[in-house]
Amino acid sequence: MRQNIRIKLFGHTFFLMFAKTQTLEGVTSLQSDGKHIIMWDLEKCTLNQAKKTILEVQIKYGLPDIFIVSDAEESFRGWCFSKVDFKTFLKILLDTGFLDWNFFWWTVKRGKATLRVSNKKNRVAQETVCVLYSYSVPIPESCEKVVYDTGVEKRGATILLGD
Repeated sequence: MRQNIRIKLFGHTFFLMFAKTQTLEGVTSLQSDGKHIIMWDLEKCTLNQAKKTILEVQIKYGLPDIFIVSDAEESFRGWCFSKVDFKTFLKILLDTGFLDWNFFWWTVKRGKATLRVSNKKNRVAQETVCVLYSYSVPIPESCEKVVYDTGVEKRGATILLGD
């Protein structure tokens, strides 16, 4: 069970969280030439909704083949190996429905997106559930690999002390 504790005193907030964590592996969007491959993290949608929203941006931006993977109901990740500048990448994300806003926030904060490639605890392995064909581009020969910790549970009880 995740526990969040927030203490607000005199215009300052102290935040503490206790949660089970898991270590995951991922890759980032940033390529060695400074451009970004396009990746999405979609939540709270059906496969048909995920396909529709990604197809709309594929057509709008003239994107190549897009691979959609999933490991849980209403949770999808998209991979497109076209390279774009960061500003265009953010526009594409903002034009996409059902975007996980934590994914977007961390993308902006870090200046690159990260999608996990390893399995989360208590989930089946990710598998390709759809390919939106357009035209083929090569998969990058290498990507920046990252290892990071995240909570097993995304939501939890919050205890608020102060204003």
